[in-house]
Amino acid sequence: MDLDEYPVSDLDSDSSNANRFEDDSTAVSEVDDSQPVLLFAGRLIYYKGLEYLVEAMVDVDATLLIAGDGDRREALEAHVGSLGIEERVRFLGYVTDEQLHRLYNRADVFVLPSSVPSEAFGIVQLEAMAHGTPVVNTDLPSGVPWVSQDGETGLTVPPRDSTALANAINELLSETDRRRQYGRNARLRAETRFSEERFLDDTEALYKELLTK
Repeated sequence: MDLDEYPVSDLDSDSSNANRFEDDSTAVSEVDDSQPVLLFAGRLIYYKGLEYLVEAMVDVDATLLIAGDGDRREALEAHVGSLGIEERVRFLGYVTDEQLHRLYNRADVFVLPSSVPSEAFGIVQLEAMAHGTPVVNTDLPSGVPWVSQDGETGLTVPPRDSTALANAINELLSETDRRRQYGRNARLRAETRFSEERFLDDTEALYKELLTK
């Protein structure tokens, strides 16, 4: 991963990242700047666990931006309506790469609520980390909790547990210093563990090991 493609704003500038976003799209410009912002990005499909994140929003005083589209969108929108939280959950649909970069910077917390191991890695959480955004993810038997690590770059909760999601999100939103530190740790982990240079070094080391056998 080339970290130069992921500019990060000052992580210590404010308890909210409200001033870090300058996109002029209507869906985002209408977000209340006084509210914390959560972000999900990805396809709206079964294993993403978005229904649990939607249910968690009943107990979270923040705005959730959902970037992406998929066959679960209609059902998810209906679920949001049935819970009466339309004003706090925004479906953005497809966004450009430039808009997504800005969304990562705008978010106070990135949430990846994946519910089954079909989510093998979760590249979007790594992209969020590269922007210095802390992550709430789920403890799946896959690479997901390894990419963003509990207590270091964010928080990890059991899958399919909306209460645990809400508690973790509220914990990070209420502890500004901790959230900022996780954001700094996230950027550092993306730089040191997933950079292009690290990938090339690891690949070279593997080749050397294979050649000696």
